[in-house]
Amino acid sequence: MFCFKCGASMPEDATVCPQCATPVQAVPTPPPPAPPQQPTSANPASTSAWLNVPPAASQQPPQYQPQAQTYRPYQPPKTDGGAITSMVLGIASFALCLSFLTGIPAIILGHISLSRIKKSMGRLKGEGMALTGLILGYISLPFVLIIAAIVSPNVFCARISANESAARATVRAINTLQITYSTTYPEQGYARDLATLGGNCTSGGTAEHACLLDSQLGQANCTSGVWCQKGAYKYTVSSNCAAAHFGGEQQGTENACSEYVIAGTPINSNTGRRNYCSVSDAVIRSRLGGPLTTPPTAEECQTWEPL
Repeated sequence: MFCFKCGASMPEDATVCPQCATPVQAVPTPPPPAPPQQPTSANPASTSAWLNVPPAASQQPPQYQPQAQTYRPYQPPKTDGGAITSMVLGIASFALCLSFLTGIPAIILGHISLSRIKKSMGRLKGEGMALTGLILGYISLPFVLIIAAIVSPNVFCARISANESAARATVRAINTLQITYSTTYPEQGYARDLATLGGNCTSGGTAEHACLLDSQLGQANCTSGVWCQKGAYKYTVSSNCAAAHFGGEQQGTENACSEYVIAGTPINSNTGRRNYCSVSDAVIRSRLGGPLTTPPTAEECQTWEPL
């Protein structure tokens, strides 16, 4: 064995170390380990939730780590383009009376622009411009209707006046053609109907078809008492003369037609208010009334009001 002090080797039965003379003592042995304790069942009273008081909360507030904040430069609000457009269209609708062309778009754009400005959280402006376009657009709608109500009767009267003027000019032109026909064909006298003044003009004029009148009124079916339309009026030439003889031996001037009646009447009451007539004296006469169904006689025409 060995000395526990100097570590020298010595016999097993030695009582003193031969080198350092330290008495040999029994080396203390460590106590044996304690047996493991068995877990005991917890006391219900000690584990009850209402008996266990929770620990008091800490009085110190929680510490937050500061976060880095980003700063953006200030940008002034922009004017909404729809507001500007609405105001321009509203001014045009009111000043230029372009209600249906610019007034309605001004109202639509004004409502859209106001909604966009409210949702922009201050990034857009122009609310006053949008309101201006809305107000002017709404004002222009009844304003144009009032103007239309005033202008429409004037337009209607102007159209009737133009139709009546065209009818007088046509009656006057037929009178002139009757004089030309009677001068060219004295043996026939005046033309007995519109077909005699017109006709197919490819081979030149004859006493039967003088080719003096346009093809619209001078058609072959425009015989005595038959109405033929031109524009807003219809016309006819009638006579009580004996039937004309064309070709062969020419009749004498004593059998020539010496009287005729030109009549012009509107197609309906919306195209004219006056009827016109004329006889061989070439005086144009008129009478208020609705469209005629039969042309007047020469005696009736002479009772109408001369122009």
